[in-house]
Order: sequence, then C-alpha cells, then structure tokens
Amino acid sequence: MSRVYRTREGSVTAVDTRTQLSTLGSETAPGPLLVPQGKTKIVQIIAAQCFNMGAATSYSALLRLEGPGLPEGPEVFAIGSGGTAVATGGNGVNAAVVIDVDIPVTAANEILVFAEMCGTDVGDMIAGATLVFE
Repeated sequence: MSRVYRTREGSVTAVDTRTQLSTLGSETAPGPLLVPQGKTKIVQIIAAQCFNMGAATSYSALLRLEGPGLPEGPEVFAIGSGGTAVATGGNGVNAAVVIDVDIPVTAANEILVFAEMCGTDVGDMIAGATLVFE
C-alpha cells in the first residue's frame, strides 16, 4: 500500500500553550490537513524541533494531534527536550524523531497538529511534523 505524507510546521513562543502548526514553509496558508482518501491509519510520525534558549533553563517538547480525523480521540507524543546553564546560551538542535504508530483515521476529515513547549519558557521553539498515512 502506498504511503502519503502530510507536513505542518510553526513557531511556539509561549510556554504551556498549545500552538497550532499551520504553515508549510513558503505556504503560509496551506489549508486544513485532511486525511487522504483511501487511507485508514497513521503509521509513522516524523517530528523535529529546535530552540533558541533565551533563558538559562530547560524544557520539554510535545506534539499533539487532535480533530475529527482521529476517531479514537487526541494523541500526544514527546518529541524532544533541551536546556542550557547560560542565559542567551545560543540555539539548540535536536535530531528528528521517528515514531512508529498505528492510529486509525477517518478519510476526508481534518487533523489539527499542535506543538507545545513545556516546563519553562526558553524563548522560541520551532517545530515541524510529518504524518505518514497508509
């Protein structure tokens, strides 16, 4: 069965706040992320995030999936963490994570993708996620 990939990205600027990943690079309004016709599940999530460490602290990063395209309800995944002991300690980069999943979906329905910076506000966190449908 062929796979279909759908990606969203965005910037998280506030701690403990769900932030929708609603852009796609140069496409600032790519429209809703709809479950492709003929696809019945998400089999993999590829997620990446980085941070600018505007404070001497640490954080964790979550990816949330919600919406009518998920008949079993919302899903939440840890996608990274980071920190520094020096204020304005520079940027940090974490490798992308690949998460194998088996999440049923409803074709032609929307999935909302959110990222969240948890713990302490580190400045900005940039996140991207690709959902792999089968």
